Amino acid sequence: MTNENELTELEYKVLSYLREDSRMSASKIAKELGVSRTSVAKAIQSLREKGVKFTVEYYEKDKLTVFSISENCPNGFACYKLIDGKYLVIMEARMEQMVDLLSKLKSSSYYVSVGKEGFTKVKRSKLVCDYCGGEIKGEPILLKRGKKIYYTCCKACSSEMEKKLNVVS
Repeated sequence: MTNENELTELEYKVLSYLREDSRMSASKIAKELGVSRTSVAKAIQSLREKGVKFTVEYYEKDKLTVFSISENCPNGFACYKLIDGKYLVIMEARMEQMVDLLSKLKSSSYYVSVGKEGFTKVKRSKLVCDYCGGEIKGEPILLKRGKKIYYTCCKACSSEMEKKLNVVS
């Protein structure tokens, strides 16, 4: 069983916080993102309705299994070359390691093992730069301040956002 869901920018950002701490309150996430608690609660409800699970369930000695279609084949993982030249990558790792591994893939969607129930596919929709507001094509450049994550589209925006954050701090 496979479901595919496209996430909004807010849902993706909320999911990023829940990935780090699945018990983080909507109020705390709202404060971090600078939006209302109601907006975060609606995003969480939408994620649930789309079948996205953000509680951690460990199977097979605390490992998760992720299947991804990717432009590259990282060393140490099972890879199968597809007709279109991309790779099916199968990764097993602990949750903490999986986030880093996924960031190295040139992929915008993943199939995450959720036990015997099947798989839920999560696809990131258009992501917008927190500095210039432009669409981020490819992987965003992340800036972290505490638990707050800022998404930027290029080195110039990242540098300017860094300056802006240092002035605000």
